[in-house]
Amino acid sequence: MTQEEKLVVLADIFDCDASELKPETKLDQLGWDSMAMLSIIAMMKSQYNKKVTGAELRGFTMVKDILSILG
Repeated sequence: MTQEEKLVVLADIFDCDASELKPETKLDQLGWDSMAMLSIIAMMKSQYNKKVTGAELRGFTMVKDILSILG
Protein backbone atom coordinates (compact mmCIF):
# COMPACT_ATOMS: atom_id res chain seq x y z
CA MET A 1 0.00 0.00 0.00
CA THR A 2 1.37 3.40 -0.96
CA GLN A 3 1.59 6.36 1.38
CA GLU A 4 -1.22 8.05 -0.55
CA GLU A 5 -3.46 5.01 -0.01
CA LYS A 6 -2.63 5.02 3.69
CA LEU A 7 -3.51 8.71 3.89
CA VAL A 8 -6.90 7.96 2.31
CA VAL A 9 -7.59 5.42 5.06
CA LEU A 10 -6.53 7.91 7.72
CA ALA A 11 -8.62 10.65 6.13
CA ASP A 12 -11.66 8.41 6.48
CA ILE A 13 -10.93 7.96 10.19
CA PHE A 14 -10.43 11.68 10.74
CA ASP A 15 -13.33 12.63 8.46
CA CYS A 16 -11.26 14.93 6.28
CA ASP A 17 -9.94 15.04 2.73
CA ALA A 18 -6.77 13.02 2.12
CA SER A 19 -5.20 16.03 0.40
CA GLU A 20 -5.28 17.81 3.77
CA LEU A 21 -3.08 15.15 5.38
CA LYS A 22 0.69 15.31 5.28
CA PRO A 23 3.17 13.32 7.38
CA GLU A 24 3.89 16.52 9.34
CA THR A 25 0.21 17.19 10.13
CA LYS A 26 -0.29 17.39 13.89
CA LEU A 27 -2.83 14.91 15.18
CA ASP A 28 -4.38 17.40 17.60
CA GLN A 29 -5.47 19.45 14.57
CA LEU A 30 -7.44 16.42 13.34
CA GLY A 31 -9.43 15.64 16.47
CA TRP A 32 -7.02 13.11 17.98
CA ASP A 33 -9.10 11.66 20.78
CA SER A 34 -9.97 8.28 22.26
CA MET A 35 -12.44 7.49 19.46
CA ALA A 36 -9.79 8.19 16.82
CA MET A 37 -7.34 6.00 18.73
CA LEU A 38 -9.86 3.15 18.87
CA SER A 39 -10.46 3.53 15.13
CA ILE A 40 -6.71 3.31 14.48
CA ILE A 41 -6.42 0.20 16.66
CA ALA A 42 -9.33 -1.45 14.82
CA MET A 43 -7.98 -0.46 11.39
CA MET A 44 -4.52 -1.79 12.24
CA LYS A 45 -5.93 -5.14 13.29
CA SER A 46 -8.42 -5.59 10.44
CA GLN A 47 -6.43 -4.19 7.50
CA TYR A 48 -2.82 -4.78 8.51
CA ASN A 49 -3.04 -7.59 11.08
CA LYS A 50 -0.86 -5.49 13.37
CA LYS A 51 -1.33 -4.80 17.03
CA VAL A 52 -0.87 -1.36 18.53
CA THR A 53 -1.68 -0.37 22.09
CA GLY A 54 -3.41 2.68 23.42
CA ALA A 55 -0.23 3.55 25.29
CA GLU A 56 1.71 3.61 22.01
CA LEU A 57 -0.94 5.75 20.33
CA ARG A 58 -0.99 8.28 23.17
CA GLY A 59 2.64 9.04 22.35
CA PHE A 60 1.85 9.92 18.74
CA THR A 61 1.80 13.58 17.78
CA MET A 62 1.90 13.61 13.95
CA VAL A 63 0.44 11.65 11.05
CA LYS A 64 3.94 10.33 10.32
CA ASP A 65 3.84 8.48 13.66
CA ILE A 66 0.83 6.48 12.46
CA LEU A 67 2.35 5.96 9.03
CA SER A 68 5.50 4.55 10.63
CA ILE A 69 3.60 1.68 12.26
CA LEU A 70 1.68 0.93 9.08
CA GLY A 71 4.93 -0.02 7.44
